[in-house]
Amino acid sequence: MLKYLDQTLMEQLQLNHHEIEYRKHLFDFTDEDVARLVSCKPVIEDKVEDIVNEFYRLQARKTEVASIIGDADTLARLHGTLRRYVRDLVGGQYGMDYVGSRLRVGKVHRRMSVTPKLYMSSVRLLQSLLDRALDDWGRQANPPRSMAAEKASLHKLLLLDAQFVLDAYIDCFVLDVDAAKREVEAYAEEFEIRNAEQTRHLRELSTRDSLTGLYNHRAFYDFLDRELAVAERHVLPLSLVCLDLDGFKVINDTMGHQEGDCVLAAVGMAILDTVRKIDIPCRYGGDEFCLILPRTHVAPAEVVCDRLIECFRANSDHDVSFSIGVAQTGPHQFVGRDTLLRQADMLMYQAKERRRATPGFNVQSQTLKESADGDLHTVMADVDLRSTAPRSGPRPAAQKKIIHPTNS
Repeated sequence: MLKYLDQTLMEQLQLNHHEIEYRKHLFDFTDEDVARLVSCKPVIEDKVEDIVNEFYRLQARKTEVASIIGDADTLARLHGTLRRYVRDLVGGQYGMDYVGSRLRVGKVHRRMSVTPKLYMSSVRLLQSLLDRALDDWGRQANPPRSMAAEKASLHKLLLLDAQFVLDAYIDCFVLDVDAAKREVEAYAEEFEIRNAEQTRHLRELSTRDSLTGLYNHRAFYDFLDRELAVAERHVLPLSLVCLDLDGFKVINDTMGHQEGDCVLAAVGMAILDTVRKIDIPCRYGGDEFCLILPRTHVAPAEVVCDRLIECFRANSDHDVSFSIGVAQTGPHQFVGRDTLLRQADMLMYQAKERRRATPGFNVQSQTLKESADGDLHTVMADVDLRSTAPRSGPRPAAQKKIIHPTNS
């Protein structure tokens, strides 16, 4: 925009002496036309006040024009401007300075919001008043004579002037459009940033459980579908952990839902402190939780469960334990999402059944694969009722251990 301040209107519109002469040629505006107009100077000088006064008297009748003029001071300035222009029409000088004045008129009209239709109607009105003055002069001549040639020259010049005025008008309009476009783009960019932030925030709200900070039930299915597809594409294992709280209903019933919420929040915190960055912890619903563990076999998944149990026990004194089911699929053969979830859920309930006989934190795990004929095959891994006591050595396969709650 600043570059325009270093250029004249003529330069901005790339108008020079040759271009002006070329446009005169296009309108067939010749030296003979110039001579005819100069010959009309005495009568125009004599009638200029009457022409200007009549022009604005008729213009003021139009509500739209009157509202643009606005006040008496502006009207007086317009009288002076039109008076100079009418004299210039018969001045005989139609070069760079003359064209520059026409361009300024176009710019002012744009700034005043004078539309092209109003401007052209004013040109027609001015032309009719000038024609009338020339015709009166011709009738009063001795002998009377036709002023057709003079009027034709005047009409050419008025059209040529209108072209320059509209050139400047359009150029100002384009500048205004560019400025508006930049403003809209800046606003759109700012809005896009704000909208992106709000969208991310809304997405977080729509996929996160507000109590625990874990992903919610809806997000769980989206993530599980995605991670299963990634695992199958890259030949990787995936483990799904389903976890249910034991003793939670008693707390809700005896101590109230607020205390129950504290338990759920504590479980959520323990899960977040335990999982890796690539793991996807979810609150499936109520007191059930799921962990999607990409790139993870059953054994490392069991280690995650161990750490979760230890973390929860270290930071919570609630009389609550976990029943956990761990199901692995892949890396070479995969089961579908629903099958994997159903199997992990079944293992969790098997662990819960074991709790009836032996209270504690129970973990049961299994590796799943689907044969070529579509039958589901399971490879049982360690079935554990784990103990919180530190292990002194490797644990034998299928050995059953028990972890009692803190207050047991």
